[in-house]
Amino acid sequence: MATTTSSFMFLKLSTSFPCHTRTGSLRSSKLIKAQSSDVQKEHVVIVGGGIAGLATALSLHRLGVRSLVLEQSDSLRTGGTSLTLFKNGWSVLDSIGVANHLRTQYLEIQGQEVRAVERRVLLETLAAQLPPDTIQYSSRLVKIEPSSNGDTLLEFTNGSKLLAQIVIGCDGIRSPIAKWMGFSEPKFVGHCAFRGLASYSDGQPFQPRVNYIYGKGLRAGYVPVSPTKVYWFICFNSSSPGPYL
Repeated sequence: MATTTSSFMFLKLSTSFPCHTRTGSLRSSKLIKAQSSDVQKEHVVIVGGGIAGLATALSLHRLGVRSLVLEQSDSLRTGGTSLTLFKNGWSVLDSIGVANHLRTQYLEIQGQEVRAVERRVLLETLAAQLPPDTIQYSSRLVKIEPSSNGDTLLEFTNGSKLLAQIVIGCDGIRSPIAKWMGFSEPKFVGHCAFRGLASYSDGQPFQPRVNYIYGKGLRAGYVPVSPTKVYWFICFNSSSPGPYL
């Protein structure tokens, strides 16, 4: 018997990179003074506690560089389904010391260094390797401004402020960091998708390979993730992204 969790997404083409880095002030705006004792000070701040943000923080940690990750949610956002990682992705995970832990949990697809990994497990694995004080939750940005000394002042909904020498934006498609840096808004590219992760309590019956079905304006498929789970997806063309879910 199989049970499934699913999600809906629409795809946008972003003109920015997954992580955006800012040191000092690159845009003309009014400089402010932020030297008071009630302002928290950090060398490296990463905005966004998703996979990109935590992987960046762990990479810096392996190099002996402390960073602070700011996450607007009150805990890790472990929703989502699965990511299919290829050889280059596993090389990155090897370099930060988490690949072998993940390899043992997921099936090798068609005898290659390709595995579908649950997003929740990947995120929790990255978080577990970070020092306890690395992630600061409930930190929603409301204002970003350059300071008079070349640093960047971040202000949050609770009124607290933080002064950072380096700010790295890993805050997703609606990134306030990317907007502040002047990147254009992402554009809808005409594709929507339903995705899910099916669980088989008695073991899933499929061979470890990627399975595709193609049609006019439609693409569907499934990928075995582990002995008990299968990732599935349905992608289709759409003139509108529809409501955000």
